[in-house]
Amino acid sequence: MILGIDPGVRKLWYALITSDLKIVDSGILLSEIKSPTRIDQFERMREIEEYFTKLLKKHTIKTMSMEKLFFTKFNQNNAEFVYGIRAILITLCLKYDIKIKEYTPIELKKFITWNGKAEKKLVQKCIMKIYGLKEFPEFNDAADALALAYIASKMK
Repeated sequence: MILGIDPGVRKLWYALITSDLKIVDSGILLSEIKSPTRIDQFERMREIEEYFTKLLKKHTIKTMSMEKLFFTKFNQNNAEFVYGIRAILITLCLKYDIKIKEYTPIELKKFITWNGKAEKKLVQKCIMKIYGLKEFPEFNDAADALALAYIASKMK
């Protein structure tokens, strides 16, 4: 199985698929705290580690595909926290002997839509077609997690 993860501060989306593109599990780990303290962030990291430890024990995952980070001057405050989450996920993958793949947002868009500057809506529409989904993914991040899993399934 392949695990796609779009890490974020408040929303961490994941998608678990089979090699023939069947969605096994997909969801969001959402934090309701809008302005977390350092202690809140540390607790969130612990919760993420616990959740993915259970997921990795439950399923035989061969590859984890995660979005590479891109930060602008507007979201620099989030960078430290997201890097910490990525470190947790990468460490878990190493512990469970899971291959790690990373893709930039531009690589993701280019692979899914053939246009590295594609709008988020086009990525969502392409993901719907790839997976045969009837409903539009509620959040961009959900489509990104599914896209990351898809890319990893196709890239050797």
